[in-house]
Amino acid sequence: MADQFDLVVIGGGPGGYASAFYGASAGLNVALVEKDTIGGTCLNRGCIPAKAFLETAAARRHVEHAAEFGIDAILGSTDFAVAQARKQKIVDGLVKGLTGLVKAKKVTYLLGVGAVNADNSVTVTAADGTTSQLSGRNVVLAAGSVPRVIPGFEPSGPVMTSDEVLMLDRIPARIAVIGGGAIGCEFASTFADLGAEVTILEGLPKILPGLDADLANVVVRSFGKKKIAIKTGVAVTGHKPTGSGSTVVSFGDGETLEVDAVIVSVGRRPFTDQLGLGNTKVAVSDRGFVEVDEYCRTSVANVYAIGDLINTPQL
Repeated sequence: MADQFDLVVIGGGPGGYASAFYGASAGLNVALVEKDTIGGTCLNRGCIPAKAFLETAAARRHVEHAAEFGIDAILGSTDFAVAQARKQKIVDGLVKGLTGLVKAKKVTYLLGVGAVNADNSVTVTAADGTTSQLSGRNVVLAAGSVPRVIPGFEPSGPVMTSDEVLMLDRIPARIAVIGGGAIGCEFASTFADLGAEVTILEGLPKILPGLDADLANVVVRSFGKKKIAIKTGVAVTGHKPTGSGSTVVSFGDGETLEVDAVIVSVGRRPFTDQLGLGNTKVAVSDRGFVEVDEYCRTSVANVYAIGDLINTPQL
């Protein structure tokens, strides 16, 4: 028999845990289903880790330019393993805090993959394959998003997405960033400040295409000072490993670039893969977003979708 809840939330990221906490605060009996670690991409593989590395890069930049402020400082090497450990300590502390809130608000927490059934019940599959059934008067889909990949540039070896980049314990000497959006530019800036030779490869006529042109130009000038190479209007066509750890990226009109790491940063897609929506009448757009109205209601009564699953600006 399925466990009964007023609200079942699938996904423990910012949207998911906030929904669970608000529901619990309103007196609802809430279940929160998360397949990995509470906090989602933002806390574990996105915003927070990236900002921790930005802070490391800023500290190095301040030391590098200390003489301009009358400070005699010697810029030594950067031990990125230490920066990685610092980042993980920050993440672990925040995860611990959220875990405490789950208990304090008496939210039932289930570790596993949540999938919606035709009757709006939810099946939770744990890592060992065991399943449990939940029945909720309301279901919130908050499974988030995952990095998009380019054919031929699947994560492996020197090719990585944001997920892999944020687990590095060393600084690659030469980096190609495919994609000049916000995330790609953030990584480019971080690693340039940490001493890497960085090249941005962008298919559109300019980087940061969603930004006001004047603001984007400020970033371009800043990147010039950081010696970040920017190549726009180019399409990547593939890459060939050298056998020594590096790879040669082909792009544009027969141009090539040998690098030690390729960061694929071409946006994120909604992660509906394991939600079981094919067994339901929840409408999904051609681009993979769950379709909702202005109240985040899906096409199925009492089933809602929020966050990166729907076509709104992503966190």
